Parts: sequence; C-alpha cells; structure tokens
Amino acid sequence: MAAGFAQQAGAQQFGGNPPSLRWQQINTDTVRVIFPRGMEAYGRRVADITGYVSRYHRATIGPLQRKVNIVLQNQTLQSNGYVQLGPFRSEFFMTPPPSSNDVGSLNWADQLALHEYRHVLQNSNFRKGISKVVFYLSGELGQAAATNIAVPNWFWEGDAVVTETALSNQGRGRLPAFFNGFRALQLAGRPYTYMQLRNGSYRRYMPDHYATGYLMTSYGRLQYGPQFWNGVTDDAVRYRRVFYPFSQSLKHRTGKNAAGFFRAALGSYAQHWPAATEQAADTLTPVGKHYTDYKYVYAAGNGRLIVSKSSFKAIPAFYEIGPDGKESRITAPGLGFDDYFSYRNGQLLWTESRYSPRWGWKDYSIVKIHDRASGQTRSLRHERRCFSPDLSADGRKVAVVAVTPEQAYRVEILDAQSGAVLQSLPNPENWYYTYPKFAAGDRLMISAVRDKAGRMGLISQSVETGESKVLVPFGVPTIGIASVEGNAVYFTAAFGDADNVYRVTLDDNTLQQVTRRPNGVQHMAVTDGGIIYSEFTASGHKLLKSPLQPVASQPRHSAWLRPDFGEGGDILDKVPARDYEVRKYPKAHRLFNFHSWLPRIDDPDYGLYLYGENVLGTLQTAVGASYNINENSPEVGASVLYGAWFPYLRAGVDYRMQRKLRVNDTISLEWNELDWYAGFSVPLNFTAGKYFRSVSLGANFHHLTRARTASSKYRFRDDNIQYVDAAFTFSNQRIRAVQNIYSHFAQSLVLRYNKTVNNVPGEQFTGRLDLYLPGFSANHSLVLQGAYQQRDTMLRYAFTDHFVYARGYEKPFYEHIYKAGANYHFPICYPDWGFANLLYFMRLRGNVFYDHSVAYNFRSRKDVTYASAGGELFFDTKLGNVLPFSFGVRYSRLFDTDPVDPARSNRFEVIVPLQQLFAY
Repeated sequence: MAAGFAQQAGAQQFGGNPPSLRWQQINTDTVRVIFPRGMEAYGRRVADITGYVSRYHRATIGPLQRKVNIVLQNQTLQSNGYVQLGPFRSEFFMTPPPSSNDVGSLNWADQLALHEYRHVLQNSNFRKGISKVVFYLSGELGQAAATNIAVPNWFWEGDAVVTETALSNQGRGRLPAFFNGFRALQLAGRPYTYMQLRNGSYRRYMPDHYATGYLMTSYGRLQYGPQFWNGVTDDAVRYRRVFYPFSQSLKHRTGKNAAGFFRAALGSYAQHWPAATEQAADTLTPVGKHYTDYKYVYAAGNGRLIVSKSSFKAIPAFYEIGPDGKESRITAPGLGFDDYFSYRNGQLLWTESRYSPRWGWKDYSIVKIHDRASGQTRSLRHERRCFSPDLSADGRKVAVVAVTPEQAYRVEILDAQSGAVLQSLPNPENWYYTYPKFAAGDRLMISAVRDKAGRMGLISQSVETGESKVLVPFGVPTIGIASVEGNAVYFTAAFGDADNVYRVTLDDNTLQQVTRRPNGVQHMAVTDGGIIYSEFTASGHKLLKSPLQPVASQPRHSAWLRPDFGEGGDILDKVPARDYEVRKYPKAHRLFNFHSWLPRIDDPDYGLYLYGENVLGTLQTAVGASYNINENSPEVGASVLYGAWFPYLRAGVDYRMQRKLRVNDTISLEWNELDWYAGFSVPLNFTAGKYFRSVSLGANFHHLTRARTASSKYRFRDDNIQYVDAAFTFSNQRIRAVQNIYSHFAQSLVLRYNKTVNNVPGEQFTGRLDLYLPGFSANHSLVLQGAYQQRDTMLRYAFTDHFVYARGYEKPFYEHIYKAGANYHFPICYPDWGFANLLYFMRLRGNVFYDHSVAYNFRSRKDVTYASAGGELFFDTKLGNVLPFSFGVRYSRLFDTDPVDPARSNRFEVIVPLQQLFAY
C-alpha cells in the first residue's frame, strides 16, 4: 500500500506483464536495473542512487553488498515496492501515491531507491552465523525465515524509513502525519504494551510496524550512535543468544530488552507532544474505544454533511449526517487505489480500480459518479490511469489527475457524460498534481503539486490559457487537499508539528493558519458556522468544528522532526549522473534460477521441493519429493510452469510409489506409477466494484505407466494409461471489514474432471460449492457447502482423491458420494493478549456445523449415510509477533457407523492447517 513498502517475499505477480513489453537493462557492479522501454531516465536515476548509497552509506548496516536485480513496473497504478529473497530481487511500482501525507512528496523513484536498497543491504549483511548455515541448507527462503525470526519486522522497515529520512531532505521521519498514530494514543492515554503494538488488534487501533520501527530505530541511532544497530543485528542473525536473539542483544548493549527499549523510545518522542488540545473544538461524531473513521467531509447545506465512514465492523461507505447527528447511508464505493472522494451539487465522485483480466501488473481506474437526486451511480466509460476526480460547478466536466506509463503527469478535463478527454492542461515541468479543484466559475484549477526535487507548492492554473500561478511557495512540507470557498483556498499542510488547515487568498496570496490542533487534520469543509475537519484520534478520524478565524502559527520543533543521524544529510542533489549503457534485457536470462528448498504443504500432500524462478517472474520450476497421507504414497517429481503467454504452460513428471486402491471392504491393490504430463491453464481476474472475482480453467494430458508392487496380490492388466485432468475454479467475494470472519456474500466453485483417453476405462468427477452468507450479527457468517464425487466402478485406475468427507468419519467405499454441510461462524472474544513474545491471541471464534453425506456402495447396491454435527473452536493468533496462524479443536458427533471404526460415535481432533506456515 502507499503508506509503506513491502519487504517480505510473496509480493510479486507471476506472469503479470504482457509479452509485448520490451525490457531494457542497465547493468552495473551494484545493481541490474530492468525496465520497460521508455523508462530509461528512471533506470539511470535508480542506478545512480543505489550505486552512491552502496559506496558511501552502507557502514551503518554492514560492509557486505550483493548485486541485486531491480525491476521497474510501470503498468500498474499501485504505489509500492519490495525486496525479497527467493529469488533475490526487488520491484518498484513507479506510479507515485495520490496523497503526500502518508509517505511524503519526495521524487517517487528517489524514495523507492533509498528505502528499498536499504532492504537489499539488510539482506546482504544478514547472511551470517546460524542464518548463513540455514542459507546453505535451505537456500534464500531459508535465510529469509532465519533472519525474519531473528530480526523483528519493525526493525526492517524502521531502519529503511530512517535511511530515507537521513539521506534526503524529507522522508517519513520528517512528516508530522507519520506520528499521528502514536500521538493519538498518547493524547488518549492508551499505553498499549509492546506485544500489543507488535501484533495489532481486531478491535483497537494500533500503529503499524513502520511507525513503531521508526520510533525505535531512530531512538537507537540518536542515543547510541550510527553503528549501534549494526552490532545488534549482527548478534541477532548469528543467534549469539539463541532465544530472543534481538531482544537479548538489546539487553546486553543497553540494559533494556525490546519492550523496555520501546518504552524508552516512545517516551523520548512523547515529551515533545502536547498533552492537551491547543484550540477549542466541538466533537461532532462519537468518540470511544471502537475504531471508526470519518475521513473526508463536505458541507451539503442546511447543516448537513457528506462524509466517508468505515469501521472495523463495516466496509467504507458514504453517509449523510443531519443537523441532529443522525447518519443515513448513501452508497458504498468499490475497490480503488485511493480512498478519496469529492462532492458537489448533489454528486459524489470517486475512482475505482479495473484490472486486465490476464495481466496482473496492468490496471486502470474508472470515474464513478453518484447522483443523490436519482440514487443512480454511473461510470465514465473510458478506462484510464487517473485519480482524484472533481466536478465542475456547471456539472459538465470532471477534472482528474492522469498518469502515463512513462510517468508523465497532467490534469485532464473530461466530459462528465461520456468520459472523453476535452482538454489536458499543459505541464512543462512535469509536476505531479494532487487533488485538483475547479474554482472561479470553472476558469481556474487549484492543486497542490510536487516538483522533481520533491518540494510541494499550491498553484492555480488557468483552464483557458494553461498559465500557472504559485499561491503557496514550493518547500519541503507536504500539502494536502484543497477546498475553494469564494476568493479563498483552504488546504491542509505540514507547516508545523501537525497537519493543520491553512487559508490563502487568490488575489494577494495572503496566508493564514485556521486550525491549531495537536494531531493531524486530514480534510475540511467550510460551513456557515465555522470550519469542520477530520482529525486523527485513537479511535480513528473524528469530525470536529471550530470557529472560522485565524490562529497563531505553530512552529516546527527540530528535536523530533529534524533528526540528524550522522549520515551527512541530503544526498539526492549530490548523486552524480553517470553515463550508463542501456541494453536489451533478454527475457530468457537465467530461466532456471533455483534458489530454495521449501516444504510444500497442500493437504493431503506433504513434501520438500527445490524451487526456482527467474527475475521477471515468468518461469517457475520445482524438483522434490512428497507424501500423500490419504493413500500413504510417497512421490518424487519435477515440474515447470511458464507464465509469459496468455495461457500458463506447464510440464512435469512424477513417480508415485505404493499407491493403493480399495477394491472392496477387505481387499486393496498396490502399485507404483510414472506420470509424464503437460498442459495449460488460464487464470483470469475480473475484480471490480465491491467484489474480488477470479476464474481459472485448464487441463493437463498425462501419460502414465504403472506396475504392481511386490506386496500386491493382483497383477495389472492396464500398465499404460493416458488421461486428461481438467479443472475449473470460480471465486467471487465481496470486500469485508477487518472484524468480518468471512465475506458477507461470496461463492467458491471447484470442478475437476479426470478421464482416460486410451482403451483403459477410468473416470472421476469432483465438484464443490461453498456459499458465504451474512449471519445474525455483522461479524457472523453462515457458510453452506455442497460437494459431489463420482468415479467409475471398473476400478482399473484410481485418480487422486480431492473429496472432503463428513467431519469425524474415515473414507468410505463408494461409487459416488455427496456431502451437504452448514457452518455458522461467530466471534467469541478478542483477547489482545500473549505470552513470552511467542504466541499472541487476537481472536477466539467458534463454529457449529452439520455435515450430511451419502455414499453409494455399488457392490451392496445401497446408499450409506454418514451424518455428523459438532463444534469447532478456533484461535486466531500470531507466532513470534509476526506470523498469522490459526488453529483449533473440533468435536464431531457421529450419527452413523464409521466405515473403519464402527464403535466410534464421538471424535475429537486438533485442527492445524500447516499450509499457513509453508505456503509458497
């Protein structure tokens, strides 16, 4: 997300780019920057910055540097970046975030280079001691596991945020809004524990590990010197103290463990934050412990307000708040890259995301307009790369910020009916516009802009001539969303210790401060009785109202917003521009890029495989062995998956040993088989509006030879089999709130069909449908399940069994079987409690179920019923303060005879979905 950059593995999209992209490269001794044609300037800049940092600014994390591949993605509107091991690479998503409040206004490529390359240096220098041994035994993902256990996630990101702050004139460490979370908790008197902040909560707001990490890593640098964390992390990744190596190293070096160090860091910053409000204000929305966000606000006349509202229990939606405080829901937006909306003359406007069905890195936005009078919502038909729509006063035009794949920025004015581009405002400096607003009878465009150096200013631009006038001079502080009222422009800005509202006049550029609040103000609306604004609190953004009058300006304190980390300050204007050779990047470069040994847990199959993947994410390979617990059958195999074309293409070979088939209730057959296969699949993404929606279809052709084992009494007459394995999956899931256990409306359908194509009869069909419906309360879910499986009765070949049987029973003997199930899931409590930094309990939830299954025994020619009911108790936890992990216990009451243990009527089971731990 725009508020942070991903460091962990798994952020990549396999086969996400269309084959039409032409990739270029700049190859240095430090990095190989890979980018689409047309992005050469950005490739050069990233190579320049990373090379400079590698030469002069890696001592604070360690002396080692390993060459890394950095891929610049320009087809997506996501604003993010990540570094991963397995394989070792980084990707930058080049579209800047629409808002400057969360991550700042630095040149986006510069900020990504500073932040993400710090992760590269972290990974390069953490291959030491035990972590290095694990790397040699398990590969890059083994190193990732060892170092992420040893080094807490807050350090990875906090240290990178310190780097972007130390080596630039801004960075998140100099943004008042970056501290909103901790300041809000301090103002509310909520001293959460270190474990609570590490793990988060389903019911209370907790600052994330970026903010926590910056507080702790910056405090360590400022108190103990630039080399402090080098020593701590060296101890940790070597596991010099086996248990809690990071915390123990802190204790050894400072006398404080991690929890004590956090308290000291928070106290160091909190002394600079005011303990009470500095300006009187009336609170218009409820304030309590339950998190609810009122983030954007507009005046609708007669004391009415239009707001966006979300909570841990409910998805974001637009509401009207009446003069009496009563709230009425208007409509809800769909998924988007930005949560901003605008309002004028009864029309609400926002953008929603649209995706290429096949290519995961190719996406767009569409403008949505909701008319309150008619209650209808319509879409401007043209898909485009845009943000932040605003409607003109006459209702005929819509202004949007448009971004090209080559990172050219402009304001486009669209026809409000057709979506056609009427005009593009000139932008010779390639400023990045944020939140443009029509003004002066639609003759002016007001917008905060960022220049190439990362400074922000507020401008007015003539719609007729394109001429620009600077209203607020360019500077380092960030500027937020503007609102035009007559001859004045109101806007939020970080000119002091917190984001507040300011006013500038259009005729003489007189600047005044309007609010003086102790924490960040997000958005504002001018009303007859004053100014209403959203301020961040420990319970989310709340609406406050103050008189509309100037207040004394708030100074910025250097103690916590102008840190000196001993790195020499801003390097971005010092980095020399080198003359690199730009060459074509061959897509076949290191296709078989083996990087890690990793467990594969896909119940009922458990195995260990050697994985490979190329840098562009178009070829995945795996070689290894597994064991099927349903059939007690070991297996060795190898596979390759190619994802650069429209269908995925796959091929592989598996050798399965000691496979078993029950011929009847007492006799079984055992054999070994060699399976060569090739096939295709087409994964499609139709996500739109409020629904995540995907479809996948594919098929494989198998050529299989088999032979009975020495222990089998029966000889095969069919030792050569050819068959087709086809599958279809469909998933449709409505977006859900934080506390919702499952989506209030979702469907999942899986169909599998296996059929022999030579003269050996063999057939199997499996289908499963899951329906998710709302329960009696917002966080309850009713889940209905239906499953069916049929196989031929000749039993000359048995396909892999994917059926999920009635809970509590063993696998019966059958020709066809169906199961219908009902589940009712509900939360019980939210403990927000853990022990020893090992296991943290976030939620306790229950499920009551009923399964009804009927199997047709073709030998006895009878339908046999297997019905059960019971309950499940689940614990949603985090392991080691990082890894989400759910486990539970199940009680099943069997109403019919179990096929394996007829005396059993009650069964207790522990539910441990191990694929959570080892998913690749």
